[in-house]
Amino acid sequence: MGSDNATIYDIASEAGVSIATVSRVLRGEANVSPATREKVRQAIERRNYRPSSIARGLTSKTTHSLGIILPKLLNPHYAMIFTGAQEEARTHGYTMSLFPWASLDTDAYNPAAMLIERRLDGLIVCVEYLPPDHDELVHDALKTLRRFMPVVLIGCIPPWYDFPSVANDNAAMTRKTVAYLTGMGHDRIAFIGGVQEDTDPRRRDVGYQQGLRDARLPYTASYRVFCKGTAEAGKQAMDDMLQSLKPCYWPTAVIALNDLVAMGCLLSARERGIDVPGQLSVIGCDDLFCAPYLSPPLTSINTHQQRTGARAVQLLISGEQKRETVDWELIERASCAPNREAAPT
Repeated sequence: MGSDNATIYDIASEAGVSIATVSRVLRGEANVSPATREKVRQAIERRNYRPSSIARGLTSKTTHSLGIILPKLLNPHYAMIFTGAQEEARTHGYTMSLFPWASLDTDAYNPAAMLIERRLDGLIVCVEYLPPDHDELVHDALKTLRRFMPVVLIGCIPPWYDFPSVANDNAAMTRKTVAYLTGMGHDRIAFIGGVQEDTDPRRRDVGYQQGLRDARLPYTASYRVFCKGTAEAGKQAMDDMLQSLKPCYWPTAVIALNDLVAMGCLLSARERGIDVPGQLSVIGCDDLFCAPYLSPPLTSINTHQQRTGARAVQLLISGEQKRETVDWELIERASCAPNREAAPT
């Protein structure tokens, strides 16, 4: 019986071999026994398997196609990464296909099979704050993909993921952001956004706590509010924090996970009549196009997303096995000011 929807996984299962063996047969490689090759060919015939995208690359061994997996396409941060990757790919004669995490429903099917059948010459994967129950699943899928194509990671990458990567040093970035605020006399600094993180020394929570220790300030659990990286979540998190504290204990500065969370914080402050930056300084991250046009214009960290996307493509094409860090810079605008309550020096 034929099946127009058969995948490489179906063929491997029916022939009783690995998908790597099926791939070697399809590519005409010699390191497969005649008996195994025949089992695979028979399974292909029975299932009417027609790997057209693979067939196109059998002779040249390349399709000049790259892919990138991004988690939240509504966030302009990821659009900037894609723009950098796409432009760099085009300069090298490659096309770039975009795959959103939301379409790779691992409960419905294994996304590795679909990506392998695309016969990509390389894949960029943005790994962002994986829940513990998805970490092993994603890691296994990445290892499977690496058997068929180069894989480069970007985003918040667990240290045990042994892949070439391009990322920001989030801990150092947040530590210096805290130092920037304490240098202006702020001693009640909140950090809003993100998830409860692990012990990775490069994560933002590590840098936040290091910055407080550098300034000899205590870590106050009330000032660390976890939430998703959206404006709505940022506003709700800020509302919850302010409602839980007496006004005399409200923070004098907020570090937001990203500019979207910062937008929510600004709205929450405005609704309570809190003057920004007179009573509260706010710093975002990613320096999105909207940051200069907010009220007040938002101080933000430029993480050079386009540079990240471009460099990831370069690593894919060159095959370099590097773990690189992208520089960042603080863009000062009107949402930050010295703490009025700070004692004069």
